[in-house]
Amino acid sequence: MVEFTKHAENMLVERGFDRDFIVQVVLQPDWTEERGSDEWHAFKRVGNKVLRVVVAGKQPPFRVVTMFYDRRVKP
Repeated sequence: MVEFTKHAENMLVERGFDRDFIVQVVLQPDWTEERGSDEWHAFKRVGNKVLRVVVAGKQPPFRVVTMFYDRRVKP
């Protein structure tokens, strides 16, 4: 239902994110933003930070492109 690009796999390791948590963010975000015809962003508040997950695909299987704590977004 949720797949990861090679880049996203690398970012899981590099940034220390848990795969299951990222899947949960994609499936149950606090809020989303539409970006283009096939991309959207899923957001989750994590303490005093906001996690942004960039997702490709409007229908499952969703493809996670990358994820990061977005300092521009206020929790």
